[in-house]
Amino acid sequence: MSNAQRFWRQAVEDRLPVLVIAAIVVGIAIGMDGDGRRFVNGIGGVLWLVGAFLIFTRSVASGVTWRQIGLVIVVILVLSSLIRPTDPVWAVIGFGWGGVVVGFAGRDLGSKLGAMLGALWLPAHLFIAVVRAGIRELRDQPAALRTDPPPTAVFVPLIMVLAAWLFAALAAEWRMGRADGKLLVPRSPVRSRQGPGIR
Repeated sequence: MSNAQRFWRQAVEDRLPVLVIAAIVVGIAIGMDGDGRRFVNGIGGVLWLVGAFLIFTRSVASGVTWRQIGLVIVVILVLSSLIRPTDPVWAVIGFGWGGVVVGFAGRDLGSKLGAMLGALWLPAHLFIAVVRAGIRELRDQPAALRTDPPPTAVFVPLIMVLAAWLFAALAAEWRMGRADGKLLVPRSPVRSRQGPGIR
């Protein structure tokens, strides 16, 4: 089995595909204006919540602990506070490292924690937006104005989801390989190699 097939099967096992579709829809909405944007964004939001529910229930059923869930929540709140959903470069860096943290901590369940990290982005993003709006209201500050996002912003939700999951899966494989006493280098799902390695 090639690396791409192996990672695809793991993504399906982690219930990631629905979240990927939701991220694509939300990204499309980011690039739209007017009532059409609200409608498409609403569809994306519903799909996102459905995907998050599927990922969460699958993760809990697989043995993810509440301590691990707490770690994911802390990481996603930090990332959502620091990274605006308009910059693809920072999305890769931030959610990539976030994926490494939860994946390394999750061991054999690391990829599921990576999927959960991406799934909790939208709830965390909305929560932080509400908190910031409440702080501005208490300080009697004007509401933040929405500026037109750059064209690349449409890719950011998908980048966040994929970076969080992929880096978590690779970090989990690397740690499990170390625990087995093997000298391993995580393999990219894009290219398959012969010889000893992670199976």
